[in-house]
Amino acid sequence: MLVTDLRKSFNPYPKPKDMKKSSKETEQIIVKQIKQKSNKLAKKERNRFSILQKNDTKCFLCNKEQKKLDKHEAFGGSNRQKSMEFGLIYYLCRRCHNRADVDIVIRKYLHDFAKKKFIKKYSKEKFLEEFKNNYEE
Repeated sequence: MLVTDLRKSFNPYPKPKDMKKSSKETEQIIVKQIKQKSNKLAKKERNRFSILQKNDTKCFLCNKEQKKLDKHEAFGGSNRQKSMEFGLIYYLCRRCHNRADVDIVIRKYLHDFAKKKFIKKYSKEKFLEEFKNNYEE
């Protein structure tokens, strides 16, 4: 007799019942950790401040006054949270924010300005220690 339907056939390596529970528990723990992390990040984002600009109603690049401006971190990627922590935040209009994300020249200008302000407030050693990158002088 030839068995064609293998779904109901004998499984020589059955999964233990405990493994099903542990994977669910593991999944719940991971979800809880993600929620905690996202809550912490959301709190940091709400409490962002800027040492780069005093006026939060004018775009840093085009100097136009607007009611709603985007908050743009000077250093993105792995340094984004450090930018928030040290107040390296720019207020940009939507148009300039899009340009800053794409244009290398504008991004370099924003990096250099933020670096100068950071060094003026803290120190060059602190900048190198925190960001581990000199961002080319």
